[in-house]
Amino acid sequence: MKNKIWADETDAALDDAATRYLAERYRFEVRQLMTRDARRFNSTVWKDLADMGWLSVASSEAHGGLGLRVASICLLAEAAGRSLVTEPLTSSGVLATHLIASHGSDAQRDARLPRLHAGELIVACVMSEHAVRVEAGLLHGHQDVVIDADIAEQLLVRSGNTLWLLDANAPGVTRQTYPLLDGRGGATVSFDAAQATPLGGTEPTDLQYALWLAALATAADSHGAMSAAFDLTLDYLKTRRQFGHPLGTYQALQHRAVDMYVALGESRAVLDQAIESLQAGAPDAGRDVHAAKALVSESARRVTQEAVQLHGGIGVTEEYAASHYLRRARVNEQLWGSAEQHFMAFAASAPATI
Repeated sequence: MKNKIWADETDAALDDAATRYLAERYRFEVRQLMTRDARRFNSTVWKDLADMGWLSVASSEAHGGLGLRVASICLLAEAAGRSLVTEPLTSSGVLATHLIASHGSDAQRDARLPRLHAGELIVACVMSEHAVRVEAGLLHGHQDVVIDADIAEQLLVRSGNTLWLLDANAPGVTRQTYPLLDGRGGATVSFDAAQATPLGGTEPTDLQYALWLAALATAADSHGAMSAAFDLTLDYLKTRRQFGHPLGTYQALQHRAVDMYVALGESRAVLDQAIESLQAGAPDAGRDVHAAKALVSESARRVTQEAVQLHGGIGVTEEYAASHYLRRARVNEQLWGSAEQHFMAFAASAPATI
């Protein structure tokens, strides 16, 4: 169930190029033959994604991008989820790029945006509100999980509502890197009197839109993963035979497949609503994003778990894609606000009833 609702021809072109490229150059069975480090990040792939415009959809044309295109961001994130892309699309390609374009000084934009758009710079975002404090202009504190900080060259750090830029290997910065469950990577990042430069100055910055954007892109990624898991499962039920009959002819399995299909449809509707709402700057945009992140995360977990179970023993093997979609969904569930946190935010934003 792939979204074909495009805002314009640019979206259609991005979707077509992404679909063809990933099918030809990012095939699961080929990547499984690579070493773990090679699967984690491929600089050639990252440059290819940049050349196709993937890293230019979160900044305005005035800053060298394609414009802040929420639909484009989400369709590319969905393609990344379907193909289990491990490169730092949401963190560096979307969130860091958008924040620097929107809030950086002219000098900061000029120094970083062309490199971000070209895939020549990776920036990880340390965005927990109270994880880092500033004392005498120096950063102190730590964040336990910073996705893509294992491969980042620079860090964008939040302290309250102020953002700071510094090199990932700067004095006073410590990174304890590790692989995530799904093949991506992260790090615990600590700051001990680390010197940094404020992004655009020390005035407070409204970060809410950027965080909604990251959460929505992650929800789209999860939808891509569960959609691919469903397609894989449906094909398996049609072709795998037991006692002389395809598995798909058994009514109990048909019911479970229908439940997966319904969950996909519900998630598609909520996701599309949030995309349209955030792109339009609607008053309820935040509430729609909270709903999408909460519902899609829950649905992706259920659908990918069902995919693994319906495949039986092969579903849990490293060589088969089903379990990788489940891992992707579980990691996404915790990124940029957990499903539970977004559900609570959605409930708190609901209009009062009499």
